[in-house]
Amino acid sequence: MKALYVLPLIVALTACNLPSSRPVVPVSLDSNGPQTWIDAPLDQMHLPLAPYEVVFHGTDDSSVTSVELHINDQAVSVPAPQGMSQKLLTAKYVWVPSAPGKYVLRARSQNSAGTWSAEALVTVWIEGLTRTITPTVTSTPTPTLTLPAPVAGSVAIQSISTDTVYVGGSNCGPVQETIVARATAPAGIAVVVLFYRFNPASPKGFQDKAMSPIGGDLYQATLNPTSLLGGSLGADQGTLVYQVVVQQKGGDTSIRTPVQADIVLQACGGASQPLLPVPVLPPPRIIRIPTETPEIVK
Repeated sequence: MKALYVLPLIVALTACNLPSSRPVVPVSLDSNGPQTWIDAPLDQMHLPLAPYEVVFHGTDDSSVTSVELHINDQAVSVPAPQGMSQKLLTAKYVWVPSAPGKYVLRARSQNSAGTWSAEALVTVWIEGLTRTITPTVTSTPTPTLTLPAPVAGSVAIQSISTDTVYVGGSNCGPVQETIVARATAPAGIAVVVLFYRFNPASPKGFQDKAMSPIGGDLYQATLNPTSLLGGSLGADQGTLVYQVVVQQKGGDTSIRTPVQADIVLQACGGASQPLLPVPVLPPPRIIRIPTETPEIVK
């Protein structure tokens, strides 16, 4: 007769070691509405003060449309649940406890008919840190940063590609002029502009062309007098007159070069107008006046 009581005793002892609050996962879906259970954490667990992944499930015989999770009566935003179908979804949430203490986690799910399941509830304890780590601070002297004094703005012509440009044809020599300038400005550069005119063939006066940055505070612009003058110089020879102006970001245009006129425009096929010869004057005639006035004899 004693052997009859061994099996119940073993079952009872085994049941005492099982977590009491972990719900039973339904083996098959039924028509009693949605069900929810929490896989992690288990009821009455003691967790460290560190991030922890909460895992819970929602199931329904039709479909689960949404899930909810509250921690100490505060709703949290749960990422979109995962599942092979809408009938069984797995929801996960990385929980970062703010302080040690007691926390109550409540989860539930809703089906397509708008019915909410009973809440699955677990209570956990967050333990504080077992030791305090005090960082060792090494004093490091703060370096003194010496900034260079602000540099006043400036602009200067760095180079010209040629001192003679030919107009009207390409068989005489260079037909383009490239001007390079170096520019700086304390308020920052908005644009560098090349102002130019052709003397004596510019009826419109000074024209302007934005110079392109080429690095290292350098800016350049290229002019083709043949194209700009309509293919003809109108004379055998002329001059390219130009000036570079810097416009700062605030609008100031006081940084500029002097007006230059050191580039010759030469008609292709023409010759320079000859200089007029300097006339050679005869030596001045010197008339000597006697110191004594002669007497006139009648």
